Amino acid sequence: MQDGQFRYKAVGRPVTGTGASAIKYDILTALLVLATRGDAVESRLSLRLSLLITARYSWRAGTFAVGQREMARMWGVTERTAKREVARMRAMGWIDLRVPAARGRVAEHAIDLGAVIEATRAHWDAVGPDFAARMGGAGEASSSEPQDNVVPFHLAAVPPAPDATPTADPTGWSAAAAALHAADPHLYGAWFARLHPLELEGGVLTLVAPSSFIASYVETHHRSRLATALVANGTPVRDVRILGPRAGNG
Repeated sequence: MQDGQFRYKAVGRPVTGTGASAIKYDILTALLVLATRGDAVESRLSLRLSLLITARYSWRAGTFAVGQREMARMWGVTERTAKREVARMRAMGWIDLRVPAARGRVAEHAIDLGAVIEATRAHWDAVGPDFAARMGGAGEASSSEPQDNVVPFHLAAVPPAPDATPTADPTGWSAAAAALHAADPHLYGAWFARLHPLELEGGVLTLVAPSSFIASYVETHHRSRLATALVANGTPVRDVRILGPRAGNG
């Protein structure tokens, strides 16, 4: 792996900037489902790597620089154990030493996201069919194309912009959805395209998602974004609720 930004072939852009947060959450979700469902070694290493990613990883450079003493403190282990765990991650192809430790400088490691994602593949369905479909062809080893430093993470095709005609939707969701699509088509396609309005009552818009996972994810990470889009497009909501399909049919 070489210096430079990680890029996703499907969209031809780095894992930074507009719309990248959803992709990063998917990568972390894949790691964490492996932590809960993998064997003892996979579970432990994926959890520890997740902590390194959230605490010290540079998505732009594709590297983290953490000393063994700091790793040991973060993981609650001895420095000897931390050294052994890093060696295991290297042996599994998850990380690669970029810059050796030297006097006054900690070692720098690169993460092979392709290898990491591939290790999680068997557990995607446990998160939900939507997650498995979204991950699609993810996980082909990026080491086969080191000069590009890419992770082949295939996103679904971006849907066309929704109808924003005011009369088509008295809840105001159509206009807000069109604005969300215009602001970030890839984020819209990944999370918002299949949301449908159920009711607008008491200043609260209720949307129905196609799966409980999407409902939970959007409500946790994007609820304020949806409310902002609604208000900006003329619907004075005070909150947004996202329900799964069963709750929406109840």
